[in-house]
Amino acid sequence: MIYGSINPPVFSRIPRTAERILDVGCGDGTLARAIRAEWPAKVSGITHSAEEAGRARAVLESVWVTDLNRFEGEGLGRFDCVVCSHVLEHLVDPWQLLRLLRRHLNPGGTLLVALPNLLFWRNRLALLAGRFRYTEGGLMDQTHCKFFDWQTAAELVEQAGFTAVERVADGAWPGSHFLGPLRAPLDSLALRAAPGLFGWQFVVVGRAP
Repeated sequence: MIYGSINPPVFSRIPRTAERILDVGCGDGTLARAIRAEWPAKVSGITHSAEEAGRARAVLESVWVTDLNRFEGEGLGRFDCVVCSHVLEHLVDPWQLLRLLRRHLNPGGTLLVALPNLLFWRNRLALLAGRFRYTEGGLMDQTHCKFFDWQTAAELVEQAGFTAVERVADGAWPGSHFLGPLRAPLDSLALRAAPGLFGWQFVVVGRAP
């Protein structure tokens, strides 16, 4: 399966001043194409898939094909921004990878982390009903090794040596799409009041020392 998508809350937080960007879990280079359509950044990527890398090389400056559980960062260089969107939960030790990436971020550089929320309301209902089932994708993807909530998502970034300068929950109030103009304010209120309940994903913005 070839991965190719843009995570809007992550994309909107990439500094437009960033000249060199690393996309960890770059897929086919879709994010890099969106970045270069807006400003002339140089984007590099990391993927586990040789097929994805073959497609991504058309737009990325460089691509590493590797198992992130064993990646040592040789020849990686330095960056102004590193993006880890829905990749860290697949690793045995995401803290180790973030500490490695911190060494390749320029001082004051930006780390963007997106993580699925195990305690999203639908999952809570399933757990209350006694169901814990892995799936082929989504919040309960069978390849997930680690799970995070609202608090531990920020702690992951902080424990790796970054300062968490922003965290947001991305989600909605159940059924709000039926409410027309009331949808946006209701979603915003729900996510502010209970981010760990109504957010299906968390985005944490870290700052390198």
